[in-house]
Amino acid sequence: MNKWLFTILRTALDAASPAIVENLRQLVQEMVDKAKETPNPWDDVFTGLLQLVVGKPGAHKLSSIEEE
Repeated sequence: MNKWLFTILRTALDAASPAIVENLRQLVQEMVDKAKETPNPWDDVFTGLLQLVVGKPGAHKLSSIEEE
């Protein structure tokens, strides 16, 4: 299930225009920054996982996760 979900997300991100992908990366970065301000450590985990999938703002690759 996890690999299936990752494959769908990667396919959707590959099809999206660069401007949309960059906007998504910026949105996720904002979420990462806000998560650091909350007392809930799971906010950091969740937003960190999202950032692993979409990448950081300005990144050239979509993800730092290697496909198996």
